Amino acid sequence: MVIDTHAHLLDSLLRDRAEEIVRDLKKDGVEYVVEICTGFANSPEVVIAGTEAHEALTFAEAHDNVYCTAGVHPMFAGTYSDEFEAWAVAHKGSKKIVAIGECGLDYYHMDFPKDVQRKTFVRQIKLADKLKLPLVVHSRDAFDDMFEILDEHKKYLCNGLILHCFSGGADEVNRFKVLDAYFAFGGPITYKDTSAEAVKTVPRDRLLIETDCPYLSPVPFRGRINEPKNVRIVAEHAAKILGLTFDKVAKLTSENAKRIFRI
Repeated sequence: MVIDTHAHLLDSLLRDRAEEIVRDLKKDGVEYVVEICTGFANSPEVVIAGTEAHEALTFAEAHDNVYCTAGVHPMFAGTYSDEFEAWAVAHKGSKKIVAIGECGLDYYHMDFPKDVQRKTFVRQIKLADKLKLPLVVHSRDAFDDMFEILDEHKKYLCNGLILHCFSGGADEVNRFKVLDAYFAFGGPITYKDTSAEAVKTVPRDRLLIETDCPYLSPVPFRGRINEPKNVRIVAEHAAKILGLTFDKVAKLTSENAKRIFRI
């Protein structure tokens, strides 16, 4: 069994099939899925960030094999609010909310200026510390600024750091290792040769796998809608890179996921 540490089952591309997908997880060899909140309001009547987090929590509470996060993606950084933080604090006791995120920096889309993204990111770093939860980080075209901010605020990272969909190479792994980060790899490791050295460089006890479904499907399903069951393909590819068996990679990545998320 494997664990998909980063999924978006409530995304519009999957939400109509979310119940079916969760029902079939065990059959598909997936023990748990972590539903990741982006902070974006799926419903037009929603006016404050935090509503998607509530939806993710409700979904997770309805299923034994689903956990969730609470956070605001950098693409929606300008929607971050005191109301969202108040909601997160009010639900501090939930065993289903296992991290803050995904949050971070995205200099590719630039839906909000860099200064707004940075401010929102720092607020969530501090929120994770306040709630004693790990931080799930999104970084696109922003490695230098990402490291600078995390390093400057490392005193707030005592509960763990996860670099989601890690796209750097071995040099970037070594740079972020000083922050005791966990590195999550998804479908792109099946079509990016540069990922192999990164996977090999990550400490075994800091390696995670994910899908980021419905996006980033692994080969041979690249270009199609992704699903949690495809995390097994990621595990198989990581096993080939590391020269390990599938079972070994499944066991170590699952142990790592349960440790960082306290599942």
